[in-house]
Amino acid sequence: MDKNTILAIIIITIIILLLPTYYKLIYQEPEISVVRNDSDSAKYEQSSPKEDEMVIDETREVKESYDIQPESETTKADIFSIDEDTVQSFLEISTPLISTKISSKGGGKIIYWYLKKYKTWLDEPVLIIDEKTGNGLEINFLTTNGEKVDLNMYNFFCDKKQERRFILQQSDSLSINYTIEILGIPLEKRITFYGDKYHIDLQISIAHPNQLLLNNEYQIGWIGGLPSNEENIEEDYTYSEAYASMGDEIEDFSIESDEVIDDKTLIGNTDWIAIRTKYFLSAIVPREIQTIGTTIGGSGVKMGDVLQRRYNAFINILKMSSPSNDSYRVYLGPLDYSILSDYENGLDDLVLSHGWYERTFRAISLPIVALLKFLYIFIPNYGIVIVIFSILVKIVVYPLTKKSYKSMKEMSRVQPLLAELREKYKGDPQRLNKETMKLYKEHGINPLGGCLPMLLQLPLLAALFIVFRSTIQLRGASFIPGWIDDLSRPDTIFNLPFSLPLYGDQFNLLPIFMAGSMIFQSKMTMQDPKQKAMVYLMPVFMLLIFNQFPSGLNLYYTLFNVLTIIQQKITDNKGATIKVKK
Repeated sequence: MDKNTILAIIIITIIILLLPTYYKLIYQEPEISVVRNDSDSAKYEQSSPKEDEMVIDETREVKESYDIQPESETTKADIFSIDEDTVQSFLEISTPLISTKISSKGGGKIIYWYLKKYKTWLDEPVLIIDEKTGNGLEINFLTTNGEKVDLNMYNFFCDKKQERRFILQQSDSLSINYTIEILGIPLEKRITFYGDKYHIDLQISIAHPNQLLLNNEYQIGWIGGLPSNEENIEEDYTYSEAYASMGDEIEDFSIESDEVIDDKTLIGNTDWIAIRTKYFLSAIVPREIQTIGTTIGGSGVKMGDVLQRRYNAFINILKMSSPSNDSYRVYLGPLDYSILSDYENGLDDLVLSHGWYERTFRAISLPIVALLKFLYIFIPNYGIVIVIFSILVKIVVYPLTKKSYKSMKEMSRVQPLLAELREKYKGDPQRLNKETMKLYKEHGINPLGGCLPMLLQLPLLAALFIVFRSTIQLRGASFIPGWIDDLSRPDTIFNLPFSLPLYGDQFNLLPIFMAGSMIFQSKMTMQDPKQKAMVYLMPVFMLLIFNQFPSGLNLYYTLFNVLTIIQQKITDNKGATIKVKK
């Protein structure tokens, strides 16, 4: 590996490592605050799915830990006369995509929400909502007499009180109605589930909003953020952010410390609000509703070395009509561009756009993901897809790398003449520079020919880094069972009893193979014995950095290095020579 190639790799590595820090320095996040103060100090526990709380096996009998009892007449009475401990009833809904349980409290409050097609590293369904963590949907308002109402605290009357469980096929849908009276004013919630969607449709009807709502306003939103479903919880939460789309512009919010932060309210029409982790998203989208602003807050909860970010995001609604029927679409699913783009509301703009770095290269990253998915249609193994993709990328950049190798060869052949010039004009720098450029011109050499082609590949390499590290398609994708079981995680063979700086405590094979290929490649191209130290220094540095990276990324770089070695062998075997003029 010559000096120009080493320089290009160092520049690429430094940019990749330092851009997130640079972004934080120049883009300060706005201060935000909490909507709910009563739960901010609670610890955010990660709970595992329990067999008796899930509806995953469609053939087994559901084990109901609560008895469903008919609602009493008090359910339809004044809400403030209802005891908060009134027995609640539960319904379970299972579709090919999700499994959920909802309660009569809150008029369909979601107790849990599992994604069947996505697993954690413990081979359990991904959990989006869990009552134990205190996250989920919330609707609240002040009544005309000044009393605060949180609908999640009170029972509603359900029109499906005789059923316990519903199994929806792909083309099925199910609507459930919940009703209650507040200060004598009827309030109805209608929730619709779909067998082939990750969203539910929610309709809220208030008979006389001006008689119930103070200033004709109420809030609907999300509390408690999203739980982490990844083995590397710390990395997962670094992707955690809250968003509000207002006037077709997306405002993003990030919590950076373990403290409660003051409220931040933005005034204006709100298209949607959303909260994400690395791979999953919750979003609330109002549909033809008069929105007057967004209130976003939250708190950071420190659990060991991990900062868990618990966002609260609310849409502020102004009621202008009576009676009122407000519709919302609530999405609870993967951060997948192909799914979110179908909604045509801008949620797909959140894919591969975490921070300035991802947004810069997004125009390249998205086509790469599309190509990987296209290849997967014919080759249902993303590991093999990466192998094919590496070959395709090598073919695309072949003209650039060929020119780079040719320039390096030319430079190596004129080194004796350059040494003579340095000795002859060592006391005259200006003459030395003039004679050097003259020498380059005589032999048709571009002094930047070796480095420039590598730098031109920088946007592609940066986009590939983002794709292999962030795209949900590689999450849980197995290549070689027993070794590379998840292309989004390191290919760990075993854990060391200690942790090394940069390297960590995981022993992974692919980074070693990648470093070995770099050493072999460097020895092939080394012309100057003074560069001998770099043959080993740079690969060791890359080994330390890449050891914690996803196996998909390491697989790609290793294959790319192997293909480069083959290309160099072919180029050398052609025996092309350049006669040096003396």
